[in-house]
Amino acid sequence: MLSIVETDLLDLSDDEMREQVDGCTAIASCLGHNMTLKGIYGSPRKLVTAATRRLCEAVEATRPSHPVRFVLMNTAGNSIRDEEVSFAERCVVGLIRLLLPPHRDNEEAADHLQNHIGQDHRFIEWVIVRPDSLIDEDEVTGYTVHPSPTRSAIFNAGKASRINVAYFMAELATDDTTWNKWKGRMPVIYNKVFS
Repeated sequence: MLSIVETDLLDLSDDEMREQVDGCTAIASCLGHNMTLKGIYGSPRKLVTAATRRLCEAVEATRPSHPVRFVLMNTAGNSIRDEEVSFAERCVVGLIRLLLPPHRDNEEAADHLQNHIGQDHRFIEWVIVRPDSLIDEDEVTGYTVHPSPTRSAIFNAGKASRINVAYFMAELATDDTTWNKWKGRMPVIYNKVFS
C-alpha cells in the first residue's frame, strides 16, 4: 500500500512524525538543498541533519519489534576516516565545507547515523549511499557499488544517475542480501562505464 503525504517534513510535530514512521520497515531519505542561492544559503541550513535526527527519534519513540532500515542518500565528497584522500582534495573539501552549507549538512547527517545511532542500535540500522555527480537518465542502467570511492570526487568525479541511486536504495530497503552486505557502511555508487 502506498500513501503520499505532501508536507514540509520539519513542520511535522513529534506526534505526526511518529505517526508517519510507525510500522515502517525502512526509511529512505533523499533530502537535499536546491542548488539556488536561497537553497544553498537560506533556511533551513541543516535540513538533512534535522530530518535524519527527527526521523531517528520518531523511530526510537515507536520502539519497533525489528530494526528499521534507514537509507540516507549523501555524497561521494563525504569521506570516512580510513579513506585515502589527497592533501589537495582535503583542502578543497575543507573550503567547500566553509563556503557551501549543504556539504556540512550532509556530513553532519552521516555523522549522526555513524556516531549517535552507531552499529548496535536496538531500533535502527543504516546505510549511507554516496553517489558521485548526480545526472538524469530515463531508465536504470548498469552501475557499480564500492566500499570507498575509486576516483576523486573533486578532481576526477564519476557519475551516478538518480534512477540508479533510487534503484539501489530501494534494493537496500527490500532485499536482505543487499542490506546485510552494506549495513552500517557508506557505499559509493557510480554508473557503469561501457566502452
